[in-house]
Amino acid sequence: MTLKHVLMAAATAMTAFGTVGVAPAFAEPVLIKQVPPEYPRGAERRKIEGTVGLQFEVDDNGKVANITVVSESMPGVFDKAAVDALEQWRFEKGNPGNGEITIAFAL
Repeated sequence: MTLKHVLMAAATAMTAFGTVGVAPAFAEPVLIKQVPPEYPRGAERRKIEGTVGLQFEVDDNGKVANITVVSESMPGVFDKAAVDALEQWRFEKGNPGNGEITIAFAL
């Protein structure tokens, strides 16, 4: 895996936090540490690209919890790498929330 592959996967990761009502009571979680996913060797060798959509919660300590895979362009190929990376992300403490992300794996 080259650095380009790591950066492509990380650069295409987008997060979105939903708010309920007009004025949220709390600020949205702020990302302070993002870990890029490792491109699965088998997918890289076969030149397979794809995306994984994830939903997750951020707890009061800024840790990611309750990750759920909601979509996969290539079922079973990239989901573990996406979840493993997201588990290592950290957000500022004190702003819990729910989020969703799509991580793209591109060569």
